[in-house]
Amino acid sequence: MRKGKSVIETYFDTPERTEQADILRKNSFISSYEIILQMLESYPQLALIIDSNRQIIAANKNALKFLASSNLFEVLGKRLGEALNCIHAFEMKAGCGTSVFCTECGAAKSIKETKDNNIQAMYECRVTSKRNNVLLALDLRVITTPLNISEEKYLLVYLENIEAEKRKDTLERVFFHDVLNTAGAIKNIVDILPEIKEEDELLTFIDMLKSSSSQLLNEIIFQRMIINAEKNELSVDLKTHNVNSILESSYSLYSRHQKAEGKYFEIDYLENDISIQTDKTILIRSLGNLIKNALEATSQGKKIKLFATLKNDFIYFNVWNEGVIPEEVQLQIFQRSFSTKAKSGRGIGTYSVKLFVENYLKGKVFFTSSDSEQTCFTIALPFKKDI
Repeated sequence: MRKGKSVIETYFDTPERTEQADILRKNSFISSYEIILQMLESYPQLALIIDSNRQIIAANKNALKFLASSNLFEVLGKRLGEALNCIHAFEMKAGCGTSVFCTECGAAKSIKETKDNNIQAMYECRVTSKRNNVLLALDLRVITTPLNISEEKYLLVYLENIEAEKRKDTLERVFFHDVLNTAGAIKNIVDILPEIKEEDELLTFIDMLKSSSSQLLNEIIFQRMIINAEKNELSVDLKTHNVNSILESSYSLYSRHQKAEGKYFEIDYLENDISIQTDKTILIRSLGNLIKNALEATSQGKKIKLFATLKNDFIYFNVWNEGVIPEEVQLQIFQRSFSTKAKSGRGIGTYSVKLFVENYLKGKVFFTSSDSEQTCFTIALPFKKDI
């Protein structure tokens, strides 16, 4: 960890900030150049000007609308992540650009590269924002360009919303990879069925057909759930359910799955079962995604465990596996469009879990990963003893 001159800690970019009086002076200075203001407004998406301390000096109307700001003075002096309500923007005293998460942020990288080398830079940026206590995922393309005026150094920051592009990529991967493969498996089974004479073999293939068709249907339902959740239109059906039944249903999704072959997938039930009020479908879907990720990340002969614990009026659903997540990956988990599986990954697994649990089940999702404890993802839900 580096430290600034004022001994303010930073993991990435400089911690110093421009005083608000100087921010207003710089804004007035920039505003005196009508051609610069026209240039900002001519950009069809989001355009900002920031100073050498990465603080906003000017912005076009599209940027203000995107930032949910009624006027420029609401964002003057803020850094980009702060204006976007990034969940990591205030983790450090110095604000946006100084947390450990900023080391993997495309916007932070682009700004620093331009600032340090006086060159144009372009990166894709994934931001998890929180507005009105609701998580929002942003996919942006960030272009930063040096802007030197009267010996003062500024940066032009252009932001392009690429959410539609990323969503299209995700759907193509889902339907041209997962769905197509499953549909192909169903067709192969159907083609074989007429040739099977033995009853036991026929029953085996019928079970395979049921499993594959259920997998196909579940994938389509999952995509619909994601879209509805992001539009704030996902229906929640809160009912009372036993924790052990939730564990059992989640375990059965993958206990015989091909991803579990050659691995030790275990389940530990609560010794004294309890009931919670939740949406069982959403919770099992979320646990299933965590289990699937754990199975994919676990080597042959290694362990995965599903279990629950009760502590301090919270019930914790845990998915543990042998293995440690690299630090650069840990910093990007839960971000939409991020995947460790380069071409085949969809980047919506852990993101969907956080979206479902924190926006709809009013719980929390977190993880730990270290050499001593290995990796454990946890869904924490409030537990009311009077249920």
